[in-house]
Amino acid sequence: MRFYVSPEFILKDKNAIEVRDKKELHHIRDVMRLTKGTGVTVFDGLGMEYSGKIKDIRRDLIVVEIEKALRVKKDKSFHVTLYQAIAKKNNMDFIIEKAVELGVDAINPIITERTIPDIKKKADKKRDRWQRIAKAASKQCGRTTLPDVGEAKDLQAALSESKKSDLRIFAALDKDARPLRHALRPDAKTISVFVGPEGDFSPEEISMARERGCNISSLGSLVLRVETAAIYVLSCINYEYNIA
Repeated sequence: MRFYVSPEFILKDKNAIEVRDKKELHHIRDVMRLTKGTGVTVFDGLGMEYSGKIKDIRRDLIVVEIEKALRVKKDKSFHVTLYQAIAKKNNMDFIIEKAVELGVDAINPIITERTIPDIKKKADKKRDRWQRIAKAASKQCGRTTLPDVGEAKDLQAALSESKKSDLRIFAALDKDARPLRHALRPDAKTISVFVGPEGDFSPEEISMARERGCNISSLGSLVLRVETAAIYVLSCINYEYNIA
């Protein structure tokens, strides 16, 4: 059994971990029905992983006795930020889950010209949900770091923020877009990826990204769904930079 605990509840001086999150408590106690003495693994989202045994189970608290602590070495030498135009329905949930599984380090929802108006209004309210999805995906795929889901921002602000990156990939259906492989550089350590909404970025947004130094990149001759586009780009980056 593997689960996440916020760093402030990992009490190294007491050699103990306190599980206080209601959802985790419910999952451990009522769903998995774990008992005292059961071995578990805990990660703190910052690269530390702990193994131990359940020492105490109460209604509002589970205590794990730490037996071993290990700082897990990062399995990649680059940092990827996904700037994802907020997708409709459950597509955004799916994108966040798969982006986490593919090793993205940060996810920033962005609002574009073609973002559905109702979604714009609900973006801030959905941030907690998206962070929970990122947490659950991290647990499932064995990550020790927890990606941050940022506050929704407009494209102009996102482009300004991404200027610090070594490489900026702007995926778009544009006649002058170059194949993605031409943008990937082996020396890039920080990478920002922009993926548009249903209907793609507008011509004005593509021009703005080009003027600000982004690589306008094609994802092939076929038109991909927004969730497929995000997975495609991140998979290519993992292949290019993470291969042994």
